[in-house]
Amino acid sequence: MGMVFLLWSMNVFIKAVGLANSSCRGVEVCGNVTISYPFGIEPGCYIEDWIAIDCKNTLGSPKPFLRRLDLEVLDLSLEGTLHVNYPISWWCPTGNSTTVVSLASSPFVYSKLRNIFIAMSCDNLAYLLSNDSSLVIGGCISVCEEDTIKTNGSSCNGVDCSQTTIPSDLDAFTIRIQSMNELSPFERTKDCKYASLVDQKWFEENLTNHFEVRKMSHVPVVLNWEINANLSFLVMGIDSSHSTCQFANRSSSLGNMSSTFSCSCDSGFEGNPYLVDGCQGKLLAVY
Repeated sequence: MGMVFLLWSMNVFIKAVGLANSSCRGVEVCGNVTISYPFGIEPGCYIEDWIAIDCKNTLGSPKPFLRRLDLEVLDLSLEGTLHVNYPISWWCPTGNSTTVVSLASSPFVYSKLRNIFIAMSCDNLAYLLSNDSSLVIGGCISVCEEDTIKTNGSSCNGVDCSQTTIPSDLDAFTIRIQSMNELSPFERTKDCKYASLVDQKWFEENLTNHFEVRKMSHVPVVLNWEINANLSFLVMGIDSSHSTCQFANRSSSLGNMSSTFSCSCDSGFEGNPYLVDGCQGKLLAVY
């Protein structure tokens, strides 16, 4: 077994070292999204299966998806963030859907700094719960619009729309949507009700009317990512110059501890710190 593991490790290491000398150059493209190593599409072009990308032909155009989570990738940054298309949870008189994606044991967590939790529609009490639904970790109340209260639909101030922050290192949760009138659930209004994580900047800057979310099945959400520390030899074991890698310990919302690492180019350099000589000196402007 030890020999098998050694051969496997050598094979993965050779693939990583060979990035600069093979058909895998550390940069791939799917649709209009650039996929940079340690992410990748082709075998040997990604550092682990969690961040492998499948380029799928969806509605006639190629789109990248995280292979193991089946989330569409909208944008990828080597500075540790990833935009994905995330499903909205909803309740309607004709049915409901509370789809959530667990990031447990993956290199990803939901970004506390970049995301908010929203509840949309009248008389909506939406909970953000722990993965086993035993603990409330957040919630929103959106009340019905009264004659004395007017809203233009572009603010999320508690009238038909409410928002709140999310916990740090959130990687697994459930959502519950219910009426504030517990004696007669959903009796005050027959509207559909919605709840979701959402990229706060996108929500505030790209929607002229927040109620547009009601017509969407997915919204952008930001994930933070770091690499499992057990794979650090694939990057730090290579004599790569002008980059620095750092280790960190992360406690997930499930109470699990993990050790991760991330890399960045040194001051005065830019590029991909996960590749051999991937960080190059910046050109100085001449005045």
